Amino acid sequence: MGFLLIALFAISTQTVAQDYDKYDELEYRKWRVTIIPPLSTNGARTTDFTAKRSINLIGGYHGALDGWEIGLLYNGTKYYSAGLQIAGITNYTRGTMEGLNIAGIANVANKSMSGLQVAGALNYSNRDIEGLQATLGLNYSRLSISGLQAAGIANISERSVEGLQAAGIMNASNGDLSGLQAAGIMNIAKDDVEGLQASGVLNFAGDDLSGMQATFGANIALGNIEGLFASGVFNLSRENADGLLFTGGVNLAKNINGLSIAGVGNFARELNGVQSAMVNFSESAMGVQIGILNIAKEFEGVPLGVLSIYGNGRKNLDVRFSDGGFTDFSITTGTHRVYNMAMFGYNTLLDREVYRIGFAVGLEKNIQDSFEKIESTTLFVNQEFSAHHVFEGDYDKTLNMMYSYKYLVGNRFANGLSLYAGPSINMQVSRVTGSEDYSWYSLWSPDRKGRDYQFWVGFTVGVRVFKQMNLPLLENEWDGFESRWDW
Repeated sequence: MGFLLIALFAISTQTVAQDYDKYDELEYRKWRVTIIPPLSTNGARTTDFTAKRSINLIGGYHGALDGWEIGLLYNGTKYYSAGLQIAGITNYTRGTMEGLNIAGIANVANKSMSGLQVAGALNYSNRDIEGLQATLGLNYSRLSISGLQAAGIANISERSVEGLQAAGIMNASNGDLSGLQAAGIMNIAKDDVEGLQASGVLNFAGDDLSGMQATFGANIALGNIEGLFASGVFNLSRENADGLLFTGGVNLAKNINGLSIAGVGNFARELNGVQSAMVNFSESAMGVQIGILNIAKEFEGVPLGVLSIYGNGRKNLDVRFSDGGFTDFSITTGTHRVYNMAMFGYNTLLDREVYRIGFAVGLEKNIQDSFEKIESTTLFVNQEFSAHHVFEGDYDKTLNMMYSYKYLVGNRFANGLSLYAGPSINMQVSRVTGSEDYSWYSLWSPDRKGRDYQFWVGFTVGVRVFKQMNLPLLENEWDGFESRWDW
C-alpha cells in the first residue's frame, strides 16, 4: 500500500505539463503560503497562480495545484487540483481533482474526480468518480463511479457504478451496476446488475440481474435473472430465471431454467431442469421435480414427491397386500411413466395395532422393455422403491423403518383397472422391541449399535384403479423426449 501511495503521488506531480496546457496563462510558483485569502504570498490575485508546494495556515483558494497542498481547514482551486491535498475540513475544486486527497469532511470536484480520495463524510463529483474512494458517508457522482469505493452509507451514481464497491447501507446506480459489490443492506440499479453482489438484504435490478448474487434477503430483477443466486428469502424475476437458484423461501419467475432449489417453492409459468422445493408449481414443466407437492398442467420427466399432480399425468388408487400381513392403501400420482405413491397401511394378521405410512417411487415399462420376446399392449412391469415408517398404536417417531425394492408384473384389463404381483427384497431397521414379527421370516438378522436389522425376500399383490395408459417402449419414448429437451 505504501508503494501504491508513493506511486500515485509521483505520477500526480508529473501530469501537469501534458494534461493542463489550456491553463498555461496561470503564473507558476514553486512555493506559496496563505493564511486566509487574500493574505497570501500571491497577494489578492490568488486565482491567477498555480504552485508546486502550497501551505494554507487556515485555508486557501487558488487558481490550480500542480504538486502538494496542506490546509488546516480547507484547500480550494478554481481550475484544477493535481497532486496531494490534505485538509481538516474539505478539498474543493471547480475542475478536475486527481491524485491523493484527504479531508476531514469532504472532497468535492465540480467536474471529474480521480485517484485516491479519503473523506470523513463525502466524496462528490459533478461528473465522474474513478479510482479509490473511502468515506464514512457517501461517494456520489452526477455521472459514473468506477474503481474501488468504500462508504459507511452509500455509493451512488446518476449513471453507472462499476468496480469494487463496499457500502454499509447500499450501492445505487441510476444506470448499470457491475463488478463486485458488497452492501450491508442492498445493491440497487435502475438498469442492469451484473458481476458478484453480496448484500445483507437485497440485490435489485430495474432490468436484468446476472452473475453471482448472494443475499440474506432477496434477489429481484424486473427483467431476467441469470447465473448463480443464493437468497435467504426469495429470488424473483419478472421474466426468465436461468442458472442455479438457491433460496430458503421461493424462486419465482415467468420461466425457470436450470437448477432451482427452494425451501418453500418454485413457481413459474414454465420450469425446465431440476427443481427441488416443498412445492413445485407451474403450467408446464420438463426435467426432474423433487418436492412434497409437485403441480403442473403438463409435465415431462421424473417426479419425486409425495404427491405429483399433473394435468397430463396419472391419478390412481392402489390397494395391495404384502408378505407379513400389511395391507396398504395408496394415492398414486406422477406421470404415466414415473409415479409417486403416498401410502397408509395396517397389519391385518397381527393381534395388535400395527400401522405404517410410506412413500414410493416407481418406473412403469412395457413388458417388451424387460422381456423382448413378449409383445403385448396391456402387460407391464413396475420397478419400485418404497420406504415405510412403522408404529404401534399411537404414532411414534422411534426408528422403525422398512425399505423395499419391488419387481411387479401386471396386466391392464380395461382403461381403469389393472392387477399386478411380484417379488420384493426387503430390509427392516428398528429400535422397537418386538418388531421382528413384522415379517414371516428373516434370511439375516444382525444388530448394530442398538438397531435390529432383518433381511428377507417377500411378495406383493395389488390392484390399481382409474385411468391408465399403454406406454411405448422406453427407447422410443426417450428419443422423443431428448429431441424436445433444449440442451
